[in-house]
Amino acid sequence: MCSLKVSALLVSYNPDINRLSEVLNSIHSQVDHLVLVDNGSKNKNDILALIADYEGVYTLLNDNNIGLASAQNVGIDYIIDNNLSDFIVFFDQDSVLQSGFISALLETYTNLVTQNIKLAAVGPSFIDPVNNKQYPATVYAGPFIKRVDLERKPVEATFIIASGCFVAIEALKKIGKMKDELFIDYIDVEWCLRARSLGYKIYISPKAVMKHTIGDNRVSIFGRTISVHSPLRRYYLVRNSFYMIRLDYIPIGYKIREIFFNVVRICISLALSDDKKKILHYTITAIKDGVSKKFGPCKKIL
Repeated sequence: MCSLKVSALLVSYNPDINRLSEVLNSIHSQVDHLVLVDNGSKNKNDILALIADYEGVYTLLNDNNIGLASAQNVGIDYIIDNNLSDFIVFFDQDSVLQSGFISALLETYTNLVTQNIKLAAVGPSFIDPVNNKQYPATVYAGPFIKRVDLERKPVEATFIIASGCFVAIEALKKIGKMKDELFIDYIDVEWCLRARSLGYKIYISPKAVMKHTIGDNRVSIFGRTISVHSPLRRYYLVRNSFYMIRLDYIPIGYKIREIFFNVVRICISLALSDDKKKILHYTITAIKDGVSKKFGPCKKIL
C-alpha cells in the first residue's frame, strides 16, 4: 500500500487566498502531488505567489472560466499523461482536511477491493459546519431516498459529491471523465450513476471526515433543512436536470424524483428570494436552454 501514489486535484475560481492557503496546508503533506487548475481567477497572481511556497504542486492556468467539469478534465489529463499517481482525489477550493484524511480513504479503498468489490470511488463522510451534524449516505430506491447513518463500516451509496472523491486511475479510464456540457452542477452525480451502470460501486468511508456546506444558505421548513442556491446556481441545477433525464443509464426513479423536486425547489426559491423577478428570469432561461439542449456555460445571463 505504501507504493501507491495519490494526486490531489483542486479547482480554483477567484478563491479567498487566506482560505486557499489553509486548504493547501491541509492537503499538501497528505498527497504525493497536488495539481491546481485555476479557472481564470482575477487574483491568479496571488495564487501563483502562494503556490511558490510549496513543492510538488503543479499549476494549470485557464484564461477564463471553462467550468468545473472541464477544469477537472484538464487536471485528469495532466495527471494521467504525466503518470503522476495511481489515484486522484478531487477537492473544492474550500476543502480543509483533517490529519490522516487521505490515508483513511486509501485504507478504505484497499480493504473494499480485497473483498472483490468492483469499486469506482470512495468518498468521505461530511459534517455540516453549521450544526456539526453528520450527513447520512444517500441511497436511492426508485424515486425515494433512504438516508443511511454512517457508523463504523463503509456504506454503499448511490452517489457521492466531488469534494473528497477518491478514484483509482484505472477505474477512471474505464468509466470516463466528467461531462464538459454540465459546466458546474450534477457533474459528480452523473459520473457516479454512469459508473454504477457499468457495474461499479460507490462507498462512503466513516473514517475520513470533512466539513462541507451544501448550497449558499440553509433554511428549515417543516422541520427539514433545505439548501438554498443563488439564482445562477439555480439556473444550472434546473437546466442540467434536463440533461440528466435524457441519459439512458440514469435510473427512471431518479428521473421522476428530479422532475418533481425541481418544481418544489423552484417554488421554495421564489418564496424565499428577495428578488423573485431574477429567480423567475433565470429559471425560465434554464428551462428554455434545457429543452433546446443548450448546455455548457450560461451565455445569456452571465
